[in-house]
Amino acid sequence: MKTRIIIIEDNALIQAAYKKAINTLPDIEIVGTATDGKQGFELLLATDPDVIICDLNMPVMDGFEFTKKAMAEKPKPILIISDLVQKEDEGNIFKVLQLGAIDVLPKPRFGGDINLIAQELSRKIKVLKGVIVFRKTQKNSTSTVESLPSASNQGTAVRAEPSLPSPGFVRKNFQIVAIGASTGGPQAFQAVLETLPGDFPLPIVCVQHISPGFSESLVEWLSHNCKIKVQFAEEGKKPSPGIAYFPKDDHHLCIRNGVFHLNTDELVRGHRPSVDYLFHSVAKEYGDLSLSVVMTGMGDDGARGLKEIKDKGSYTISQDESSSIVYGMPRVAYELGASMEVLSLESIGPRILALVKAKS
Repeated sequence: MKTRIIIIEDNALIQAAYKKAINTLPDIEIVGTATDGKQGFELLLATDPDVIICDLNMPVMDGFEFTKKAMAEKPKPILIISDLVQKEDEGNIFKVLQLGAIDVLPKPRFGGDINLIAQELSRKIKVLKGVIVFRKTQKNSTSTVESLPSASNQGTAVRAEPSLPSPGFVRKNFQIVAIGASTGGPQAFQAVLETLPGDFPLPIVCVQHISPGFSESLVEWLSHNCKIKVQFAEEGKKPSPGIAYFPKDDHHLCIRNGVFHLNTDELVRGHRPSVDYLFHSVAKEYGDLSLSVVMTGMGDDGARGLKEIKDKGSYTISQDESSSIVYGMPRVAYELGASMEVLSLESIGPRILALVKAKS
């Protein structure tokens, strides 16, 4: 069955270029086009597409308002393609992600060839067609922990209230928090990090799969929305409490001998930065004294690293299916038995706080 998409774009030439590019892609069909958000919403109701491609700067109803309305009334995976989401436009990028869009793709700048985005369109549409979306007027998840079926290969995942350490928890003086995510990660990182106080007593090391050129925007956006500091890790520097660190563009991040190291080693599971790369170093460096989380994302990066961390005796968490935009990475982590707990997104931050406060 073909993936059915609609295009909302007011520029006729660009709309035609999208059609030309998409018509070369197998298993994807365009079921309608619109020139503004109002028409686009009517088309959404009439065609019930699998994926929506939408511009931001349009007459009558712009892409921001369309995204807000669509996600409140008829949620579908939305890919924003606009000249207003270049890497320097972090305000627009993360505003539209907060409204519920799943991903963004910058239009080629003036004089660029719009047809060159065909391959990227194909990749992003394939991801978006399997995404489960939620109404933004409602909470995406409950505040309870998902109950896990018992299975010999699924470890000892437990059920517990998010405000208290789980039954059987051995109190530890955790030294670091490590978190990894991919598709849907910017929203997930915001949801978790904004719950942590400015005097949070541990450093937090993070990996987010993100398009080249957007890491700076992500760090800047999170800095404006969180009480803790958010910044790039620096080569040779020691991680400090109350700071969330991300690697710079196209660099792996690891910790050795108590300090950060960044490099451009080969891709790991198709990614640089890689969550597994970071987690392997955390397992080796901190043994049983790390607290690690795998959140929403496509693929399996981070799952094996999380298992290695759990095998060292550290505490591990994966995000649940109902609150994940893409239940790939956390699903594999759970299936590998890497997750001590599976938590809804809104429960992860409170759980981290509870575990850290419960130290001996």
